[in-house]
Amino acid sequence: MNPLEMRLVDQLKAWQKRLGLDDWTMTLQVVRQSEIDPNAWGSARWNSRAKTATIQVLDPRDYNLKGADLRLDMECTIVHELVHIQVSPLDASDAQVREDVVNKIMAALLNRPCPN
Repeated sequence: MNPLEMRLVDQLKAWQKRLGLDDWTMTLQVVRQSEIDPNAWGSARWNSRAKTATIQVLDPRDYNLKGADLRLDMECTIVHELVHIQVSPLDASDAQVREDVVNKIMAALLNRPCPN
């Protein structure tokens, strides 16, 4: 793995844990624009039953940003795709599943569990 991929995988693992997805097996790929939607900076594919996912992040060569802005945006893409995975159970009819997802996101945003 190159240094960029190592940094992105570290970010993926940190956000995965923070969002309560640490029981998932996730991989990260840096991809060229031709491999994803032309209007996207990333994408995610997942299997909820197997708890597996692949997060794709746009290759820096295809970005219009550089330096710190590029690094920040790549992290935002990772978080954005993880939240897609996190909220995917909301389509389920089980109210408890929806409540659990909302609580995980809330705790992640606050960076701590809440008393209630």
